[in-house]
Amino acid sequence: MITKMFESILIGVSIAAIPGPIFFELVRRTLTKGFREGVLLVLGEFSGNFIILLAIFFGLSQFFTNHTVKILFYILGGLILLWVSYGALKLKQSSVELSYDEKPTLRGGSFFTGMIIAVTSPIVIALWISLSSSYLSSMSNHLLSFVNIFFIALGFLVFFIPLAYIVHKTRHRIAPPTVVQLSRAFGIVLIAYALILFYQATRIS
Repeated sequence: MITKMFESILIGVSIAAIPGPIFFELVRRTLTKGFREGVLLVLGEFSGNFIILLAIFFGLSQFFTNHTVKILFYILGGLILLWVSYGALKLKQSSVELSYDEKPTLRGGSFFTGMIIAVTSPIVIALWISLSSSYLSSMSNHLLSFVNIFFIALGFLVFFIPLAYIVHKTRHRIAPPTVVQLSRAFGIVLIAYALILFYQATRIS
């Protein structure tokens, strides 16, 4: 039992280490706003993942795999990433300087951002559906299957929170103008992810 849960955490860590929207937004947000905002982002993402897992556990997998619903999620997920990228592109140097003095001007939205990215991502939803099907077919106890999948989601935190801490501890060595440039670069990356989602929506239809 304990061994299986540990394996699940390692699977979660391995998945989280693959660069995706949350990975890039975590690094960007921690660089520009500090450790607290980075942690709030990943806690929001964890909550979003938990909501998806609960929905799957209570039998909503067919809803997520519906043709029309999948298209809507691809479009909505892309729009959310464009919204997040807008914040990255419009970042001002003064905001970075204030955060360096531990007086951030923007607070409270990181948790919501992480959660909304998770619950609107068709790729994340497909991942949890696939993993849930695998665990449910290999384990007779559905509750135990859910617990093991939950530990995969927990593995995301095990990877992302130390990453946020490392970025936070090194960010003061980076000049504010460079942080602004990095933020814009990460914003462009998020736009690229959004365009991929829009393209996938056209392929489904």
